[in-house]
Amino acid sequence: MKTPPRDLDPVAIASTLGAQWGINDATLTYLPLGFGSHHWLAKAPVATWFVTIDDLRSEDASQSPEVAYRRLASALDAAGQLRDRAGLTFVVAPVVAASGDVLVRITEHFSAAVYPHLDIAPTEFGEFRNPEDHLEALGLVGHIHNASTSIDTGALRRDTLVIPDRDSLLDAMASLDRPWRAGPYAEPARNLLMALADALQRKLVCFDSLVASVPTDVAEWVVTHGEPHAGNIVRTGAGELVVVDWDTVAVAPRERDLWTLVTESNLDWQAYREVTGVESISEPLMDAYRLHWDLWEIAIYVAWCRRPHERTEEMAIAWESLQGYLASR
Repeated sequence: MKTPPRDLDPVAIASTLGAQWGINDATLTYLPLGFGSHHWLAKAPVATWFVTIDDLRSEDASQSPEVAYRRLASALDAAGQLRDRAGLTFVVAPVVAASGDVLVRITEHFSAAVYPHLDIAPTEFGEFRNPEDHLEALGLVGHIHNASTSIDTGALRRDTLVIPDRDSLLDAMASLDRPWRAGPYAEPARNLLMALADALQRKLVCFDSLVASVPTDVAEWVVTHGEPHAGNIVRTGAGELVVVDWDTVAVAPRERDLWTLVTESNLDWQAYREVTGVESISEPLMDAYRLHWDLWEIAIYVAWCRRPHERTEEMAIAWESLQGYLASR
C-alpha cells in the first residue's frame, strides 16, 4: 500500500519486532510498495529487515480476522517448507519468530512477518520485460509445482475459483438507479458501472461457464504461488532470480499460476514443460483464471468506491484500475 494504516501504532510494530525477532533499536521506514500489504524497512544496528504488515480485516465480509490469520500463516509456512524441505533456495520465505511461527499477531487486526532485506529494484505487476527472466520464471514455477509432494499441504487452502466479493458486486449492480454518496469516486464508479453493466454481466456468465472446466481430480492439483508475475519474481543485485510475496499460496490446478506466464504476447512455455514433463495445459481453465482475476479486482474496487472514502493515492489507483478492468475484453 502507498500509505501506512492509520490505526496501527509504529510503536506496536517495534515492540513486536523486538519481542519476537530480537530486532531492537531499529529505525522503521515506511515503504510505499505494492497494493495489498503494508511494508516497512527495519534498519537495526546489526542488520536490515523487510517487514510486511497485513490487515486481517478481509474484503470478504464472511472471513473473520482469525480465519484470515490462519490462511495467511499456512501460506507463509508453505513458503518456508518449499525453501527448507524442498530445497528451493530461490523462495524468499519469512524468518521464524521466537514463538515458532512465521506470522505474529500485533493486534487483533494486524499481523507481521519478517524477511531478510534483499537488494532488488522495485517492480510492478505485469509481464516480464526481459525474455530471459520470463523463461527462467517459468522454470522456477515448474520447480514449485514439482515440490508439491515434498511438503505438508494439509493446512493449505484449496482454491475454489469463488469470487469472494461477488455478492457485494451484484448488490452494486442492483443499486445503479440510486446515487452513491460514499465519497469522491462513488458517483463516477456508479456511472461507469451503468455504462458497462451489460459487458460486466457477460463476463460473469462467461466466467461461470468456464469454471465448469475445473478438473474434479484434485490429485492432479499442485502447490501454486498464485501471483507469479514480474512484480513477485525479481532479480537481486547478485543476479539471482527469486520469488517473493507468498500470501496467496493455495493448492490448485497448475493453470492458476500459468495464466500469468503464458499470454497472447508470449505463448512459449517450453521452459515449464522441460522442468515438469507436463505436455498440455487447459486453455478454458487459463481463461477462467484470467477472468477470475479481473472480476475479483472489479468487485474489490467497486466495494471501495461504495464505502466511505477520501481522495487518497490508494483510491486514485483503485479508480484507475477499475476503469481498466471494466474496459478489458
